Amino acid sequence: MKTNRTTRLAAFCLLAASQLACAGKAVAVREDGETPITLRGTVIGPISSGSKADGTFFKAYHLKLGRAMTFDDGADCSEQSKASLALNQEDMGRYKGKIITVKAKVFCQTNRTGTYHLSGIVVQ
Repeated sequence: MKTNRTTRLAAFCLLAASQLACAGKAVAVREDGETPITLRGTVIGPISSGSKADGTFFKAYHLKLGRAMTFDDGADCSEQSKASLALNQEDMGRYKGKIITVKAKVFCQTNRTGTYHLSGIVVQ
């Protein structure tokens, strides 16, 4: 029993240390928009932004993260801290209000929102 407790305690400490080490680091988003990531959060929305008049209107469900993450493509979107990310995929409404884990590609949507979104979403 002591060995099991010791192993669990060591695993917990390692996890806590890795999370602290990663805090504040920006996720590097590659220029090609092919940056895969696994995230967990609650589906909220749909959330609207932009204007129909100037062609920037955008409406999507979002993945609300447990804590904000920073993304940086080193280009148009640059470094941004995001508490939620738009889910650029049809049928995300069926997950509204649910906590889900997704594997997706993070990319900068320059032509509408100028912020980071998720595409190629696979709900796990």
